[in-house]
Amino acid sequence: MTLPIPDLDDRDFADLVLAARERIRQTQAEWTDLSVHDPGLALIETFAYLTEVLIYRLNRLPEKAYLAFLNLLGVSPRPPSAAWADVVFTRTGGDASAVLRIPAGTRVAATRGTDPVPVVFVTTASAEIPAGARQQTVRMVHGELVHGELLGAGTGRPGQVLRTAAAPLVTTAEPIDLLLGVEATPGSVDLGAAAREFDGVTYEIWQPVTSFADQPPGAKVYVVDRTTGTFTFAPAVDRAGDPATPVAVVPAEGRQIRTWYRTGGGPAGNVSAGSLTGLRDPLPGVSVRNPAPAQGGRAAETLESAILRGPYEFFSIDRAVTARDYEILATARSSAIARARAFTGAEVYTYARPGEVEVVLVPYVPEESRPGGRLPADLLRAHELEETRRRTEAELDRRRPLGTACHAGWARYKPVSVQATVVVRPEEDADAVSRRVHDRVYQTLSPLPTPLSPDGWPFGEPLRASNVYRLLEQAEPGVRYVDDVRFVLEEAPDHDVRAVAIDAYQPGTWYAGSGEVLFRSGNAGLGWEPVGRFPGETVTRIVPAPGPLRPSIGVRAGSVALVTRRTDGSGSRLYVTTDLGETWTPRVDLEPGINDVAWLDRDGAGVLLLATDSGLFEVSLLPGAVPQQTLVDLSDADRGFHSVRAFVSERGLPGVAVASQGQFGVHLSIAGGRRGTFGHIGLSNTDVRTLAVQYDGAATWLFAGVAEPDPAQPGTGCYRTRLFETDVRWQTLSSGWTGGTCRSLAVVGTTILAGTQSGGALRLDASTPTPAWQGVAVTSGLPLRDRARFEAVETVAASSGQLLAGGASGVYRSDTGTQWTASANQADLELVTVPDTWLLCSGEHRITVVRGDATPGD
Repeated sequence: MTLPIPDLDDRDFADLVLAARERIRQTQAEWTDLSVHDPGLALIETFAYLTEVLIYRLNRLPEKAYLAFLNLLGVSPRPPSAAWADVVFTRTGGDASAVLRIPAGTRVAATRGTDPVPVVFVTTASAEIPAGARQQTVRMVHGELVHGELLGAGTGRPGQVLRTAAAPLVTTAEPIDLLLGVEATPGSVDLGAAAREFDGVTYEIWQPVTSFADQPPGAKVYVVDRTTGTFTFAPAVDRAGDPATPVAVVPAEGRQIRTWYRTGGGPAGNVSAGSLTGLRDPLPGVSVRNPAPAQGGRAAETLESAILRGPYEFFSIDRAVTARDYEILATARSSAIARARAFTGAEVYTYARPGEVEVVLVPYVPEESRPGGRLPADLLRAHELEETRRRTEAELDRRRPLGTACHAGWARYKPVSVQATVVVRPEEDADAVSRRVHDRVYQTLSPLPTPLSPDGWPFGEPLRASNVYRLLEQAEPGVRYVDDVRFVLEEAPDHDVRAVAIDAYQPGTWYAGSGEVLFRSGNAGLGWEPVGRFPGETVTRIVPAPGPLRPSIGVRAGSVALVTRRTDGSGSRLYVTTDLGETWTPRVDLEPGINDVAWLDRDGAGVLLLATDSGLFEVSLLPGAVPQQTLVDLSDADRGFHSVRAFVSERGLPGVAVASQGQFGVHLSIAGGRRGTFGHIGLSNTDVRTLAVQYDGAATWLFAGVAEPDPAQPGTGCYRTRLFETDVRWQTLSSGWTGGTCRSLAVVGTTILAGTQSGGALRLDASTPTPAWQGVAVTSGLPLRDRARFEAVETVAASSGQLLAGGASGVYRSDTGTQWTASANQADLELVTVPDTWLLCSGEHRITVVRGDATPGD
């Protein structure tokens, strides 16, 4: 608990009047009329009132002391920030072959509307429209540029304080928005130091610091309070009995001190698109317009907010040790950041190294830009400035403990829309209730603080139907009951799924490719989030790193290979991630289609093998590597391949198996897939489409799924052979097969899972003497094509206790393979989950409010 602060004088008006009346009785016996009508008593009450006011002011002394302590700690309200906009300068006439220069300081005003004060944006650097070009986009900021304002002259004495003519000094999205220069004599500028010339005089640029503590004696630094426009130079202190000397360099006597800054800013600069059209400075033959809204403008921090923030500034001691320290510092250093969430990477991701700290940032969005709490994800992303992120990351990196690493990134959002029916009493105004309940849901489900959610929606907090029932029924008096609450997501892998995968390293992590979007689930399919988007392409293969590869090659937990096909049929691309899909790096762009990928560790270097329509290629994971073709059959260099698998036998032999197109069978290499080491091992005249490897004790089995030319036929199904034997013999596994073409295979222990053309997902126990496929009933939950046949299962994946199947109707999951449930729905959800480092935000809520008659007992 906090320490109680006593009042210095706790008497109030009644106590003062009562004390005066008692004193009159004791000293003035002739004063007998003490009623409120007596003039003397009226005077007493007047003085009692004035005394009570004085006591109130006296009791405010602790608050004054509190503010004085905050000033001692260097806490001050954050200054306003200036909005920025990308403004397009367009030629309207004249010679298009000439270069048109746009000087720094060019001003553009917004359409005034009803506001009598114009909003003016200004260019902070010169630009030009090149010869032959019609237009140029220029970044402009809201406010006024002040160039070389003379603050005064140095005194040579420590602790000098100077103030600007205008205040506050706003922050902007520019890398440098404030400079202070001290007049330098020829040869006095330090080697490598920044300098600027003004009116023929050279000024050495000094550096701002937050404190003079730990500054070397030769540092040319200052402390600035942007809110008041105050610059303070180094004070002097006694050190070990020596005379008081400045803790850093101070401006020499008579040296001019100038500053370059921006003033103005604030939320008024967040103008709408198309409003910046008025050139304030002559620029003949040019028109201007901002195609997108301006953003980033924010008012100065209120005194109340600074008072609440002050203790956290003290507790963090300007060093980030705990997660809360990182969060406070991230929001305190920039007005463009509203929230932050810090966590140790190793607590969330298996691929993270010890000492890695992740800080997730949420941008500030002005309240006028989110009326009624409406804050879509696109609006949040529009306020994410890369310069702000870099600055914040640099500030946190400077304050992190030795031996740790810090990375700051913008938060990820999962929009969700609430659908419900609210029944109100007949006498209620349904339209008014509808407005109130919509506003209440928008303000509650918001990443930023609102009156109903002072801290914003928590990171990683799921949304349940019970949340909505409680929010609408208990908070709105006129509501009789709430019915049919459902959640709708903007997107989910519930259609056109051609690839699924289960990560062997990150528990509960699944992947699914739906069209051009890659989805990831961190809770075994309970919820899905988009982590990769590839416009104009379709995700066809997802291959996580299969096993512990050598750390020296940079392949570890979190590594995933992804294959896409261009929708125009012009080829394929290969992408690689090392952080579970948070970021993707394009590695290969090939004209022939890539059908399959396999991870391989060869001679200390990570390699990806690509089975394509025109051969087998390999690409090293080393930077700058290009794909190289590996000839499997020297007599047919252009032979294509459907599938490739890399594995290591129980004896430690590295193997690579490929399934040839054109019914040329299967080839095997037991030398890591090197050129000239492949040999044909059978299944000629068989259309092998997919391969899988199973380890059974000392035995290594290779399974081959085949295609059926006639979709109406049950098909052969699958073959298997035991590798690393003197005589390779293939065993037909067609018993119980009813699915036509085998489209994919997955192995978990001794169970083989097969995705089929028409039989659903079939299972086979490979440990039995006579293995036979087990089908699924039409009531298993897998989608049906007709009354007797299933939709094609395009892809399957398996791990211990988890089976996945994907196709045209989305992702399905099962524990046993007999009953399946849809794992990804876009609508009709009763629970919406989100990863620990993500935030839920509002989509377009649709809450219907209807009147209902009261029932008996109401």
